[in-house]
Amino acid sequence: MKFWAGLMQFLAVALFAVIAMGCDPTTGSNVNHEDDPDFVRGKNRLARKDIAGSILSFEKAIANNPANDFAHFELALIFYSPSSEDHTDYVAACYHLQRHILLKPDSKHANNIVGMIKVCKKEIAKDIAMAPIPLSEINAIHTLRTKLAKANADNANLKTQVEAMRGRLNQKGEEVVGALVSKPVGLPLGQSPLSSPPRGSTTGSSDLPAANGRRTHKLKPRESLYSVARQYGVPFAQLKAANPRLARNPRDLKPGVTVNIPLKRN
Repeated sequence: MKFWAGLMQFLAVALFAVIAMGCDPTTGSNVNHEDDPDFVRGKNRLARKDIAGSILSFEKAIANNPANDFAHFELALIFYSPSSEDHTDYVAACYHLQRHILLKPDSKHANNIVGMIKVCKKEIAKDIAMAPIPLSEINAIHTLRTKLAKANADNANLKTQVEAMRGRLNQKGEEVVGALVSKPVGLPLGQSPLSSPPRGSTTGSSDLPAANGRRTHKLKPRESLYSVARQYGVPFAQLKAANPRLARNPRDLKPGVTVNIPLKRN
């Protein structure tokens, strides 16, 4: 009796172990990954040359079942092929090839995959000179490249906004200067904007007649074309036109530099 009882117990344990191994989803014995709806949809889209759509479907198949070695292999081929153009990504291809061979060591593509992984690492090394890349570092590089692309796009957008704002500020500055020149304030009684500064004044300006009928002014410390235009009551645009070199090279605006003062146009 003890013999039969022990035999029955042994058979029960063995049967339970066989059932447990057969139900393990990672073994793939009872699971056909090629029948996954998202995998089938990805293959159909790939046949129609819908690369982006097929990538999305294969990634969904992996999200539903991370052990789907077929989906990893299809994604690896897409990212590996130069014909994928914008979707070619050797980092992603290397990752999916390694995942496929890890999930299916006896893959019929094993020999080809070894060579493909070497090619991927050579292509990656052209951009980032480093030793053979561990799987964890490949994932990190893939994430960093995505973040870098987004940062570059944000920087380009910010640069456009800054240039637009700078243009508006320059326009507003010219309008303000024009308004101040046309409506001078604080002038002594009996002195017009076009009148010359009195001789011996403490402003330090130099009002010298020129042969062509224009006056000249020697710049003093902290003076600019704006302040000179306001001082002589001439529009800023006319002053710039009379001094094209200084208008183009603001760094030349130094004390002692001669500025041509045009006659104010009515």
